[in-house]
Amino acid sequence: MDKVDVQFKKLVEWAKIPEYETKNAAGCDISLAITEEVVLYPNEVKSFPTGIAIKLPDGYEAQIRSRAGMARKGIIVANAPGTIDPEHTGEINILLLNVNDKPVKIVPGQKVAQMVISPVVQANFVQK
Repeated sequence: MDKVDVQFKKLVEWAKIPEYETKNAAGCDISLAITEEVVLYPNEVKSFPTGIAIKLPDGYEAQIRSRAGMARKGIIVANAPGTIDPEHTGEINILLLNVNDKPVKIVPGQKVAQMVISPVVQANFVQK
């Protein structure tokens, strides 16, 4: 499996570094850097901080996707897959959507999404 170096910076002390749960996992888990529990109500979308920023090398993107464990609870990434380009060097925020008919508690440090790093190919658009 190929690997690429992705620089990161913790923006708050309690932020968790993205980590792969298994040796061959395609996506690394992304945790929230919130300090208190938040309730996400049915059909509500909220933006949550991760407390980390990354710098991708040119020619790569990061996709933010729902985690299966959270999706089973009815919490998904609202704009999945969200794309992070190499130009984006600010904090990664996660848009979560509650598709349940009941409120769901989101807790500090909770793993809520996964991030997949992929090479990018740009197209040449040729008119025929």
